[in-house]
Amino acid sequence: MRDDIFKENGKLSLKKLLGGGYTKAWFMNNTCRYRLFCGARSTKKSKVIIGYEPIMKIISDPRRNVLIARQNDSDNRQSTFENVCGCIVDLGLETAFKISKNPLVIEYKPTGQQIIFRGLNNPTSLNGITFAHGYFTDAYIDEAFEVPSYDDFRKIDGSLRGKLPDGLTFQITMCFNAWDGDSWLNQEFFNNRLDDDFATLDRDDVTYMDYYDPEFIGPYGKGLYLHKSTYKINEFRDKENYDAAALEMRRKAPEIYKVEFLGMFGNTTAAVYPEWNESLIVPTTKLLGLEVDSTKTQWADFAIGVDTGLSDGGGKVLKVGKNENADTKVRAATTMSLCAITSDLQKVAVIDEYFHSNNMSDNQTNTDDRERIGLPEQADRLLKTIVKWAQYYGELGTSLMRGTINVYVDSADVGFRQVLEMKAHEYGLFNLRFMGSTKLSIQTRVDFDRLLMAYGDFLVSDKCKNLVREIKNARRGKKGEAREDGNDHVLTCVEYAKAPLLPALRRWKTFKQH
Repeated sequence: MRDDIFKENGKLSLKKLLGGGYTKAWFMNNTCRYRLFCGARSTKKSKVIIGYEPIMKIISDPRRNVLIARQNDSDNRQSTFENVCGCIVDLGLETAFKISKNPLVIEYKPTGQQIIFRGLNNPTSLNGITFAHGYFTDAYIDEAFEVPSYDDFRKIDGSLRGKLPDGLTFQITMCFNAWDGDSWLNQEFFNNRLDDDFATLDRDDVTYMDYYDPEFIGPYGKGLYLHKSTYKINEFRDKENYDAAALEMRRKAPEIYKVEFLGMFGNTTAAVYPEWNESLIVPTTKLLGLEVDSTKTQWADFAIGVDTGLSDGGGKVLKVGKNENADTKVRAATTMSLCAITSDLQKVAVIDEYFHSNNMSDNQTNTDDRERIGLPEQADRLLKTIVKWAQYYGELGTSLMRGTINVYVDSADVGFRQVLEMKAHEYGLFNLRFMGSTKLSIQTRVDFDRLLMAYGDFLVSDKCKNLVREIKNARRGKKGEAREDGNDHVLTCVEYAKAPLLPALRRWKTFKQH
């Protein structure tokens, strides 16, 4: 059970445990079918709404059963399931619930009611959900931004249907952070009802804004409640440090501050990297500390990333139409980058790049090498570039390109990785270790790069002309994707190189992935 600060007259006080800001939203006070909680980070919404509330719903009415969902089954195990289990302990109810990890089910022993956990990979699979005791009445969707479209949401919504006894209602609840103002969540629900208001949300005395319309008619039911929370709603936060961080973010990166601290819908322009500025481009000699009377830059770690153009950057293999040339479309560009993190574990630096395009129309800026070449020749060129980098950077008296060199290759292109490894051995390069690329989501990569850029901790050598061009031209996808696929060849290989280095960075330790 939680600390005594949450007790009143020797008993656990739910009011003290939950704190303020969600009273009007709580299920006993709100029977709207549709409830949406959009907020900044650390606003208690996952704990209060998706943690404590489902437990209290089960306990308060023996007819209710609850589904808690995320886009993928695996996401539930480490997030929503652990969250609810922790809340059961907080409430001192461990003996009242039976917890199963395979499948993920939490059962209330006195009645047999259940809280189940599912992935939304196939929304129509929810149509067959039934419970032995009571009715399927409640669905909670955490990280609702992961639901691709309004049509997918309608399928989930439609799984809550049928006739219920008097006094029992269906309720579907969504919690999410407001990453994208063009998302269906904003367009279908918040737009023209609960619009962002920076002047209000930024006030010290405002912790949330809400909207209530009991007469709203949705696809499968009635009633709409919207809730937008700022970081100030969480009275349990470390106010001294967290509030100082908020003020610093407000000063350095106001667009990130609006999203991460005020819960406003972000990225209202198509630009992916609004925090990018020319001061982040550094002359190579200055970046490496090679100028007169300067000290050579020391590095904590480094890595190389390779993108072959076979996937969309997130590990999904690109499809080629029957009238398209696979070699031209899929292998339009092969790119490689050398990245490192500084010895103070504060900054990321992109030190050098390789760019080759088979596409004569590609607008690369630092090479005239656009002829069509095959896989073996491409592997040769990459390895020759690595040798050149090792000869130059490895002789600077720093750790760059010395010892074991980790090379992270597009995970979708296993064949190319194998060819590189084979040819490296032919060259006698036994210190190269080739591995598959990152599994971090593109949204996570973009968000963290923006944070680094805002704080001046994302440095790019003036050698990396193509990377600078891609950063400047990067745009969001037309369907709300974090970044449009196609003109992000160097960006992708830089992300492959950086991903294994990120856990060492100080700023990464407090960053929330998506």
